[in-house]
Amino acid sequence: MQIVTENSSTRLSKATVTIQGMTCASCVKAIETALQALPSVQPSSVAVNLLLGSAVLIASPELCPPSLIAETVENAGYDVTSCKYIESPSSILKPQPQPQPQPRPNVYEAFLSISGMTCASCSSKVESLLKSLPRVIPASVKVSHATGHAQFKYQVLLDEPSSVMTNSSIANKIRELGFEAEHIKLEKVVDDDQIVLPNSADDPSLAPTLTTTRLDISGMTCASCVSAIESSLSNLQGIHQVQVNLLAKSGMIVHDPTVIGVRDLIAAVEDTGFDVALTADDAFTGRNALQEKIKREELILRRRLLLSLVFAIPMFIVSMIIMMMLPKSTPIRIELMKNIIPGLRIQDIIMFVLATPVQFWLAKPFYKKAYRALRYTHTANMETLVALGTSVAYFASLGSIIGAMAKGKTQHHSADDAMSMSSSGVDFFETAVFLVTFINLGKWLEAMAKGKTAETITKLMDLQPETATLVKVDETLEEIPASLIQVGDILLVNAGGRIPCDGVLWKGNTTVDEAMITGESMPVQKIERKSKVISATINLSSVIQIKATKIGKDTTLSRIIQLVQDAQASPKAPIEALGDQISGVFVPIVIVLALLTFAGWAIAGRFGAIPDSWIPEGENYWIYAILYAVAVLVIACPCALGLASPGVAAKHGILVKGGGFALEMAKRLDIVVFDKTGTLTTGKPKMTDSWVLPMSDKSQSDMVLQILGKIEAGSSHPVALAVAKGAAELLYNKNAQSVDASLESQVKVEQQSEDEDDENLVLQKQFNHVKIAHMREVAGRGLSATLTLSDNLTVEGYGQFRALNVLVGNEKWMQENDAHYPVQVDKKDRESELGRWQSEGKSVVLCAISAAVGINGSSQSQLVTSQDMDGTCKCELCHCIDCDCSTELGPSNVPLIIAQVAVADTARPESAEVVAGLEAQGVETWMLTGDHPTTAQAIARQLGITRVIAGVLPEDKAAKVKQLQQAGRPVSSSGLSKVFKRRATIEPSLELANTTSPRAIAAIENGAYRQMRPAIVAMVGDGINDSPALAQSNLGISVGSATDIAIEAASIVLLRDTLTDLLVMRDMAQTIVRRIQINFLWAFMYNVVMIPIAAGVFVPWNRSAVISPTWAGLAMAASSVSVVLSSLCLRAYRYRAPKTISRRQ
Repeated sequence: MQIVTENSSTRLSKATVTIQGMTCASCVKAIETALQALPSVQPSSVAVNLLLGSAVLIASPELCPPSLIAETVENAGYDVTSCKYIESPSSILKPQPQPQPQPRPNVYEAFLSISGMTCASCSSKVESLLKSLPRVIPASVKVSHATGHAQFKYQVLLDEPSSVMTNSSIANKIRELGFEAEHIKLEKVVDDDQIVLPNSADDPSLAPTLTTTRLDISGMTCASCVSAIESSLSNLQGIHQVQVNLLAKSGMIVHDPTVIGVRDLIAAVEDTGFDVALTADDAFTGRNALQEKIKREELILRRRLLLSLVFAIPMFIVSMIIMMMLPKSTPIRIELMKNIIPGLRIQDIIMFVLATPVQFWLAKPFYKKAYRALRYTHTANMETLVALGTSVAYFASLGSIIGAMAKGKTQHHSADDAMSMSSSGVDFFETAVFLVTFINLGKWLEAMAKGKTAETITKLMDLQPETATLVKVDETLEEIPASLIQVGDILLVNAGGRIPCDGVLWKGNTTVDEAMITGESMPVQKIERKSKVISATINLSSVIQIKATKIGKDTTLSRIIQLVQDAQASPKAPIEALGDQISGVFVPIVIVLALLTFAGWAIAGRFGAIPDSWIPEGENYWIYAILYAVAVLVIACPCALGLASPGVAAKHGILVKGGGFALEMAKRLDIVVFDKTGTLTTGKPKMTDSWVLPMSDKSQSDMVLQILGKIEAGSSHPVALAVAKGAAELLYNKNAQSVDASLESQVKVEQQSEDEDDENLVLQKQFNHVKIAHMREVAGRGLSATLTLSDNLTVEGYGQFRALNVLVGNEKWMQENDAHYPVQVDKKDRESELGRWQSEGKSVVLCAISAAVGINGSSQSQLVTSQDMDGTCKCELCHCIDCDCSTELGPSNVPLIIAQVAVADTARPESAEVVAGLEAQGVETWMLTGDHPTTAQAIARQLGITRVIAGVLPEDKAAKVKQLQQAGRPVSSSGLSKVFKRRATIEPSLELANTTSPRAIAAIENGAYRQMRPAIVAMVGDGINDSPALAQSNLGISVGSATDIAIEAASIVLLRDTLTDLLVMRDMAQTIVRRIQINFLWAFMYNVVMIPIAAGVFVPWNRSAVISPTWAGLAMAASSVSVVLSSLCLRAYRYRAPKTISRRQ
């Protein structure tokens, strides 16, 4: 979403549209095409979700209002139930107002229910009336006769009273048309342009934490009430914008949820003297809305089917049973064959009466969609084929009867009969009736099938607890709605209860069942003050208390639901994209084939090429040709060309953000690139070796450890934290367990007194002889800091240090800053020691110091530039320790290496098996790390990885991934690979030798391949520094412990913190893509085989190779449903690990 700052001229926002009537990929394509043509819409942002019946796009609300979006979708032949721009704090930034801005009129919106509307003509009358009302914005008028709802916006000038339009005036105008208006609601529109928020460019931390809360406020009577509420809320910390609407009796508050929560807002309004409640839309209503939408769609289609059966069953009895199965001598058949007037039989009257309501009432939705698609989007869809087929069948039958009546030809059954029998009027009204019935049956079955698929989402929604137990400051308990939970709340969760939000285990130890979120079937142990808990998981063991850290839409469960909902609107797989392209030309081709079929049989009949025995009794070759043409129209099935299956992976703890495209990339992987730390390894390293510059006494050596530990404790990097803990162990002669226990106890004390749960801050307090004035972290290198000591640090030959600059990081960081060992240190021994550590797979960290201020008081820093240290020694460094600025601090201004340590990070237990499993499938595995090459190679040897790229800076990782992509892979020139794989070429400057697969090179030499394509590369990472590489790769994969930025950049998220799910993901991707390919092939073969049969191509060789229009319609419906059922089979997917791979359960 684009954020407009002061110099922005056009504000873009995200719009959401709820759509009814979509049935297949053709519908999705038609809507996408229509929306992409709207003004200011970013074409790449348009995403239509077939499963959820929704669409999203990014556009300018001014240039592309919701009314225009809704009108466009409706013109394409679909119904829009809601259309609005999402109001998010990051998208409502307002440019600075120009001097003396022109006053803008207030805008109000009216909502009303109108009874008595029965058709489009009724709604058109009401719409015209509303548009003619004064102050009404014509483009905003929206009337639906189906729902009986209407809404519109109108303007009220600043010098006019808001009562310029009232409920009674609107009701009277509607009543004049003959309708009744009720439930009229007038609301002042909250203008996004009036909301002014801090510029996120100045403070990026502000925008992401802001949220909007809406409150229903009762008791307000005048502008003074509004002013009192706004003043009360505006004075609270964490409030960024307040708007109270007197007319709508509501309030909108933009606030920082980490500072002030929903309950605080409600309490503040109540203290002002008004009754207030959270607006229902802000509560957890998504579940009910989705379930209601699915039920409503199924109910509509079921009603249509039942109404169709009301006419189809009598039609079947008359046309099939009586007229075809019973003998001609049966009395009822004889009666039906009698003429009322010459050329018009009783049967004709019955068939006409049964077919007419179906044709002009039940088939209306097909005509409506077909007309709008042709008029507004200039495309043809399945509804076009249905409308043409039913129309041709109906009007051809009607024409045949009229022709028979006009000619007055009759044929007597016997000379003695008083009544005559018709033999010339031939009709096939049943074709139209049965076709509509079968299609309604298919659509209803599809809706039920899609409802089953949507159960993945609704079941996730059902996991969310509706209430939570709040632990107050006085330890009393209060049950509150889950929607009122605030960040920082302490919540009680009983054994067997669901955890209401994401948080940290605050009190007690327990085990938690996370199977419904991560797929992890075994209970997970949770430790007090250290373990995170996930919303909606089940507390198994004991009563616990948790501290809320993420609430509402930010919880893991909410994010999973959103990802699953967005899955189908994500980029399509190449085969799905091909299906969409075919759907775009499929219908016109079928229409042309139907015309050719009619022309061919008509010409053959005209020249006597059709034997009389082929033409049924009472028919002629024109009717015979029409039957074939209709069969061709109705048997074709474009819907079967594509139907996605989102949500399957979520049950297995795998979130597919990239949709079908990500799944196909996972199936076609050539290379998987792993980050090392935290991905292939546990990410929990420990300091194993250390060297400290020999000092005159132990206190001086301890001072070095104080410096090293203090600085590393300021970083969140796992290696830095391991060094800090290791320094604490050496300082206090404790083992790792006792240090962890000591830290845990101190964390509790700090949290109880200061409500602070940052272990790093507590760890820093272990090194109380060091004060840091300035520190910065350089990604991929290390840290630099300016600090002071409580006592002088004496380095032999270099003098005393009290205020100093410090470097902590890897060898490259030392080299970039020209750091060297003191002269009394044997450089070769130290470098040899580093080499030995690195050969053992350990990461090395070095620490170097230099004087911060020289004798003359001028800055001597080569590491840090600080305004506080320029010129004379007037900085807080000296001030804070009351040192004498004239004290000699030492001659050295070049960094001296005074310590080096080794940190070991053990490989994940499953990493080697995963690497072996991928290699066995023909997927190359690479390690890409910023660590030293020797260290990286040591870990790679343990895991069986033979391809390592080490010493890479974060900004260069993306370039390395791109190089692997450009290395290319050969493309086979045979088989069906060209059908299912996106055509790609590689830069001609690249040599074939760049490929890393010996088998591929051999295949090229043997002539099995003729061209090259870019390699499909997946990047697996978990850190901020991996995000560029994740974005560059064809498939970004983040593991469960990944940072938010890494998850955002990834296409697939593994919720479980285990790499074994990579194999599950790949196996699942192969299964899903294979199913999509099966659907595609089925649809392709169905149309290739059935259309020629329907056209009568094989009749000259086999008289029985013919299908009537009625059964052609049934075949089309069955084909469409079969694809849906085929996709539903994925719900039964189970991963079966190879014998050598055991997925951790």
